Amino acid sequence: MGSDPTVPDCSVGKAGAAAAGLFQIPGGQEVTPLASPVTESYTGTATLELGDPPEGATDIELKLTALTPGWFKFQDGASCGFTATDIDTEAGYASCRYTVSLEPRQDSITINTEPHSRWQLTAKYVKQERTEPGVNAKGETYGMESPEHGVPDLIAVMATNGSSGYAYAKDLYGGPMPTSPEDAVTNFSNPIPLREIPVFLSDGETQVGTFKAAGSGGGIPSYPSRSPIPSQNPTVDPAG
Repeated sequence: MGSDPTVPDCSVGKAGAAAAGLFQIPGGQEVTPLASPVTESYTGTATLELGDPPEGATDIELKLTALTPGWFKFQDGASCGFTATDIDTEAGYASCRYTVSLEPRQDSITINTEPHSRWQLTAKYVKQERTEPGVNAKGETYGMESPEHGVPDLIAVMATNGSSGYAYAKDLYGGPMPTSPEDAVTNFSNPIPLREIPVFLSDGETQVGTFKAAGSGGGIPSYPSRSPIPSQNPTVDPAG
């Protein structure tokens, strides 16, 4: 998968950020299958045995398909739930994909659920490696945020028209910060309309759509940025 999920993608919802598998994102995870998938069906809580992990395996890639409505919990605490409507549709909403880190001496996956819930699990050992961010002709980095590489100048997003592209970090995180605790409370109590910011190709010039960012900006990236973020470097008006 191209992203670093902490919950299955069925639980994330249709967020604007570029999702795993939609396009190859620099700075994302490169996944190499190392074993054939194993598929079994169960009722209630059960454990899928995978056998000894091959050399170099770092993760286990999973696809859980609900056969009846229910809530299914992975070993690391992540979970996904499905209703009867999800299962009755033909759009594949009754499945979720997830990747868990391989723990030392681990050779199985346990799914916790209600005794009557029926489900199917496909799992395989994979190797995940973080790729380098891209660099365009202007020397700007582009790709995904990550603990290894920080925040690139252009962050991968999904435009409102469905196009894959990149938005400038300064646009995503830029914007006025609250001026006081009271201002912060006011902003929280009165949701600010979404901001439309441009989405470009990796060149940072060719616009392919727009992205709706939450609130007024002023957010703080999860990881260090190689370029100044306006909200982290506020300017002082000499006129006061």
